[in-house]
Amino acid sequence: MASGGQGEMKKPVQSQRGRSLGAAALLAALAFLAYANSFSAGFVLDNRALLLQDPRIREFTAENLRLIFQHTYWWPTGEVGLYRPFTTLTYLFNYAVLGNGTDPAGYHWVNFLLHLGNVFLVLALARRLLRDFWPSFFAAALWAVHPVLTESVTNMIGRADLLAAAAILGGLLMYLKAAETTGRPRLAWLAGLMVATTVGVFSKENAVTLGGVIVLYELAWWKERKPGRIFALGWAATLLPILVMLALRFHALRASKPPEFPFVDNPIIDAGFWTGRLMALRVMGRYLWITFWPANLSADYSYAQITLINGAVAKGLVGIAAVAAILLVAALYRWNRAAFFYLAFAAITFVPTSNLLFPIGTIMAERLLYLPAIGLMACLVMAVYAAGERIPITRFAPVLLALILAAFTVRTWVRNGDWQDDRSLAEANVRTSPNSFKGHVELANVLYAGGGAGSDIDGAIIEAERAVEILNPLPDARKARDPFRLAGGLHLIKGDAVKGQDASQSLREYQRALALLQRAVAIDRALAEDFNRKGGAEWARRHSSQATGYKSDSEARWLLAAAWVRLGNTAEASAAASEALALHPSTPGAYRLIASIFAAQQRIDDAATALIEGILMTSDPNLKSDLLNLYRSALSNTCVMTTGSSGPDWNVNCDLFRKHFCAAAVESLKSAVEAERFDVAREQKQDFEKNYGCPAGPLDQVAPN
Repeated sequence: MASGGQGEMKKPVQSQRGRSLGAAALLAALAFLAYANSFSAGFVLDNRALLLQDPRIREFTAENLRLIFQHTYWWPTGEVGLYRPFTTLTYLFNYAVLGNGTDPAGYHWVNFLLHLGNVFLVLALARRLLRDFWPSFFAAALWAVHPVLTESVTNMIGRADLLAAAAILGGLLMYLKAAETTGRPRLAWLAGLMVATTVGVFSKENAVTLGGVIVLYELAWWKERKPGRIFALGWAATLLPILVMLALRFHALRASKPPEFPFVDNPIIDAGFWTGRLMALRVMGRYLWITFWPANLSADYSYAQITLINGAVAKGLVGIAAVAAILLVAALYRWNRAAFFYLAFAAITFVPTSNLLFPIGTIMAERLLYLPAIGLMACLVMAVYAAGERIPITRFAPVLLALILAAFTVRTWVRNGDWQDDRSLAEANVRTSPNSFKGHVELANVLYAGGGAGSDIDGAIIEAERAVEILNPLPDARKARDPFRLAGGLHLIKGDAVKGQDASQSLREYQRALALLQRAVAIDRALAEDFNRKGGAEWARRHSSQATGYKSDSEARWLLAAAWVRLGNTAEASAAASEALALHPSTPGAYRLIASIFAAQQRIDDAATALIEGILMTSDPNLKSDLLNLYRSALSNTCVMTTGSSGPDWNVNCDLFRKHFCAAAVESLKSAVEAERFDVAREQKQDFEKNYGCPAGPLDQVAPN
């Protein structure tokens, strides 16, 4: 009898285990089906900067590990106040350890496996809260294939969201396991909770909400659980990693430039307090809409796709909707604890990126729904099953949810196609966010394609001008400068292209280019003044030995110089060229143009210095040929040139050459310091002093020992 009884007890357990394995396999198949066409998606948008241009992930070395933990997420290409070293470590793992390099497939596979792991965690949590098998399965399945998650899964650098979600979901489940055990097993689960928190907070900032999620769980079932000591231990396990992260983050951000959040990326930044909060609430409504009706998705919601809320009626309606939502959540606490938990979970995990507490770098981004969508999909499943109990239709709930699941899967498959390359994504953004200036800028860049085969200069000009048109109503201090520079540069290229065919059209193109580039420079100056007014100048003064404040636009100025040259005004061209040179343009052609302007004015020393600075800044070998040609034509009777084993070369022992080189060396060193490439600056300084005899004084002023 005893043996038979044990067999009867084991059978349900084995059946349940088999059912769980079957559910996991089916979820994996559904997720793979939805994302099967995502593994070829390329390095679009910020993927290029964070995965292809970050020198820290090229090799697995102790020095790169140090740089990852000592610098911010976007170092050295920019600064937005983010500290995510563990996420960067996973990029290092892909790039150097797995050897994926510039092949996107490996990055996508890691993302997919992380997402699949999160799907299993969602299922495990749902089994605890919803109890019934099929509602739990559908909650995990709908989330697994939801189209809005593509910005976190298909977009390679969405990995930060995947890691943070794994930490929050895994940490909560480990906390619950710790509450159910005692002794060493409890300590092991608490240690796991601490590890999960560490991974999460070093991957993305919103992982700090794990502590809030634990509080929420205990609040939802407070009377039944009476947590007591385990609650204090769980909070201690999450708090310690957060404090360590905050200390390291403070150290990394202390020497970094203040983050710049342009108005055009998030208009809430410059809105009044109450207008900003109401605007954030209205945007939350848009998030809810695309969660339940993800027909039109976009990777960009920049100005003016979402504008500030205006009018007392509109603000009143938003306020009423917010109060109604709060009352609904409160009512759910009495009606359905699981629904209350899931809805509050969505709110807690969304609040840090909601613009409610403080403005962030974007007004809206679909990747921010990765965690909140878990709660919303679980609520959807519960609502459908509740409706099914009142509708006399057989299997109403599972059939309807299966149809939604199929629709989500197809929509995700289609959405993955938008992420394949720059063109497909830019065209999708312009379709779904036609009022966003950034979408038109991205499409203009794609259509021009560097002037190569298949370049559509006319189409690029149309898109760039559309971006300018969207921005024009704003004051200069709120505009973006890049669209004006892009449009001006495209008109210059068009003018050159038609010069031999239609001189009058060429002149019109040059004049339009001049007007746009003058606006770009004026906007740049207004942005610099605004940055300084908000404290940037004071920050730069306090950190003057390491970095500078606002980074002015050298490219707009050298293009402006080119426009003046085309229109025959050498004096204005020289003034613009001098400004560009002081700001270190990044294009070899800029240095070549600047040198030609100086040479035309017989400013030979300035021309030579410009070319040498270009050599140091861009490593373009053609600039050295230009320098030698300049020396041959203008300074042939001096010692600046010598004949080496491979032909003519500059003469390092000539005082005149050293004068040119050391002047350029100071500017090159300054550029490295401004980019916070202090290791490069140290190496350059030693080279300039030792091999070129540059005096230490001017170099020390830029980069003190």
